[in-house]
Amino acid sequence: MMRKLVPFIAIVASLAALGGLAQWRLDALDPPAHGGRGDKPLAVDTASVTVQPMPVSLQAVGQVEPEHTVQIRPQVSGQLRGVYFSEGDEVRKGQKLFLIDPSQYQTALTAAKAQLVYDEDQVKRLAPLAGKEYVTSQEYETAKATVDQDRAKLEQAEINLAYTDIRAPISGRTGSVSAKAGNLVAPTDAAPLVVINQMRPILVQYSLPQQRLDQLRDYQAQHSIRIFITREDGSGDLGAGDLVFVDNTVNTDTGTIMLKARIPNDREQLWPGQYVGVVTQLTMQPAALTVPQTAIQTGQNGNFVYLIEHGQAVTRDVKVNRQVGDLAVISSGLSQGEQVVSHVPPNLRPGINVVAIAAAKQERSTTAKTAQNGQTVLR
Repeated sequence: MMRKLVPFIAIVASLAALGGLAQWRLDALDPPAHGGRGDKPLAVDTASVTVQPMPVSLQAVGQVEPEHTVQIRPQVSGQLRGVYFSEGDEVRKGQKLFLIDPSQYQTALTAAKAQLVYDEDQVKRLAPLAGKEYVTSQEYETAKATVDQDRAKLEQAEINLAYTDIRAPISGRTGSVSAKAGNLVAPTDAAPLVVINQMRPILVQYSLPQQRLDQLRDYQAQHSIRIFITREDGSGDLGAGDLVFVDNTVNTDTGTIMLKARIPNDREQLWPGQYVGVVTQLTMQPAALTVPQTAIQTGQNGNFVYLIEHGQAVTRDVKVNRQVGDLAVISSGLSQGEQVVSHVPPNLRPGINVVAIAAAKQERSTTAKTAQNGQTVLR
């Protein structure tokens, strides 16, 4: 009986030993409470130092403004007979907007035509008489001058009649309408009938410190400078265009220089008066060292990052050239391919035992599978 129990006891002991080994290896990879020397290693996120093209850019806040805006005002007085669009509509150049009652101006035009015909007949009648000196030359010249005045009055009457038909001088989007059909309007009215803003393309005005002027002009001499528009907080993509204007004077009060960019705005995602983020891309750096911005820490001596060497956390001083989105461009201190701690836990300190989370997960998976396979085989 004892001889039969010996193999069974050996199998049970082997299973217990393997289970204990698997549990010990899993516990060794669990994040420690303190992460000091000799403790369980602290699992951390890591990222590689990569080389990639990165823009050299300047950031600012700007305001959207129409490239062309027109206040529609009446040029003649009268009753507004019709409004042929709705507030906020997009209108085309030449589209009919308003009609002022043309009756009095049509009457004035008819009277001017009749007066011109009459006075021209007078000149024709006096011409042969002036040749025979039956009338004085002064009378004849006065009659001709009257005809010239009649022609001028006729032209003015035609212009006034044309002013009653108000059409859009540009394509764009309309604002609020200050007068409705039936109201009396006049050129002396304080408010315009409507304001039209050109929406496509549109301008973004912003300012940069005067210290950036030389750098900006150097790159502008080499190529056109692209402008990228975001929301005011720097998020999103609201369009891109070109730098089209650099002011010829530095603002002495603010020490800045004003610039303008033209954006196609095909989807009308930009609106006049809107505040936006402006990224002035001076050039593209073809091979920039980058790490996640979250990896950059700040100490008494400047910026530094954490790396893993021989299973322990170490620090490395770095120089950050600039931030682009969620990446930091490194000037010195790191090399391509090195692994930095991308998300620094609050209890991470130099010298404590650490392990990359990816490696820890892989080790856990391998240990668990080994233990599981061992138990299966022994069954």
